[in-house]
Amino acid sequence: MHKSLRDEQKLLQLKAEALRLKLLSNQLRRQQDKSEPDIWGLVSQLPKAGLVWRLANMPKKGRNKLILGAGLLALLYLRF
Repeated sequence: MHKSLRDEQKLLQLKAEALRLKLLSNQLRRQQDKSEPDIWGLVSQLPKAGLVWRLANMPKKGRNKLILGAGLLALLYLRF
């Protein structure tokens, strides 16, 4: 084979390998998105109005414990 044909064949093989790796990375990213639930996605699915209403109608002691626990969980989540 001529040198230019070998170079062209090598270039095409490298392009094919790059495309294969790109497709594989996209597939893995999609699988990861499906397997790990997004925290903000879960929060957005909650019925916000009902949750706020229930929180407002809770006894003061229970409401404060719930708010403190949520704050501590948020702090732990942001630290790690």
